[in-house]
Amino acid sequence: MTTPGAGPWPGSLEWGGDWLTETAGALANLGFELRDGSSPDHVPGPRLMVALRPAPTFEHFDPELVTHWRADGGRGRVAEVTRRSLGVPAHVPWSWGPIRVMDRVPVRNEFLGFGGSLLVDAIDGETTYLAFTSRAPIVRAAGHSQDPDPLEDEIGAFFARLMVPVDYQEGAEARIAAADPEALYAVFLEHSLRRFRRSRSLRTAEADVARFADHESRRLARDRPAQHEEGLALLDWLELT
Repeated sequence: MTTPGAGPWPGSLEWGGDWLTETAGALANLGFELRDGSSPDHVPGPRLMVALRPAPTFEHFDPELVTHWRADGGRGRVAEVTRRSLGVPAHVPWSWGPIRVMDRVPVRNEFLGFGGSLLVDAIDGETTYLAFTSRAPIVRAAGHSQDPDPLEDEIGAFFARLMVPVDYQEGAEARIAAADPEALYAVFLEHSLRRFRRSRSLRTAEADVARFADHESRRLARDRPAQHEEGLALLDWLELT
């Protein structure tokens, strides 16, 4: 087993645990697994774990390619990860938007997230393990092997709205790319809460999402005030409606 990439899950909390050992154990008979995706207050937080193996197992899902968004020079681009595309161990950022896990068929499973750290390492030079980690939610979207998360519609609609200032407001893409993932999460939460406050029928129709947004906004304001304030300032600057 390689050792340079082993170690605790990254973050400013007391994460504990060896990420490579946990990931390899979780994926012993799986191609991918999402843990604590909608529970950013849990330790060690949301993490999407993926195994890229040299040959398919035919047991669950056999990923061969993972794509995600990455910001370079304030601009977003699609990054591809295969068994050979990154040297191991690696620890690189990933940016807001979709994460797509694809197998040889090809079929795919898709996730949405606000950004974080991608950990990459291999065991015995064979299976390459990925862990997309974040302190904001990572949720299931469309997929071959999964049902969408209840938050997927709201987060997906928010990301679509973000594309308006990205396309038309000078400096917006760079400022969004530079935002802390928790700050971008705070933008999403406050944007959703403002929509719910304007419409009683919307609050009733999406009561669970409204309660989640209210709870999480209060938690961020209490536990992560700098990121919460950064998010509120960014939302006002973007003038999202």
